[in-house]
Amino acid sequence: MSTTMTALNSPQIRYAEFVRLTMPTETYTFCNAAGPITVNSITFTGLGGLLSIGAIQRDIKSTSHDLTVSLTGIDSNNISILLSSDIKGSLVEVWRGFLDSNNQIITSPTQQFFKRYQGIINNVAIQEDFNDKIRQRVATCIVSCAS
Repeated sequence: MSTTMTALNSPQIRYAEFVRLTMPTETYTFCNAAGPITVNSITFTGLGGLLSIGAIQRDIKSTSHDLTVSLTGIDSNNISILLSSDIKGSLVEVWRGFLDSNNQIITSPTQQFFKRYQGIINNVAIQEDFNDKIRQRVATCIVSCAS
């Protein structure tokens, strides 16, 4: 099955990664764009550089490679929410969307929004560091997902 990616014919390629985390009680959507982007009636919160996604391994045969998704800059008050939620076993989906000059998904001639990964969270880690420059603790939540 062939997919036409018209965005790749452009002299400048801009894209963003989109994540949907589906937990038993709530669904969260976010992306690494600078602002919110709505795709198929779903609004993804723009986290910019605070969202990091590890390399997605593409093999023909099944492998045991995990994907990591990191969220940096979590408010220290929200750490307890993360620790008390039932996040393990939640569904994680990742898409790549190609953006136009207005930082919105290209829709012509076809929508340039492609699913790259789907997996289940199998591990959660929270790391806190003290930033000397801003004199505050900075928390990072790292989730590992198995496809």
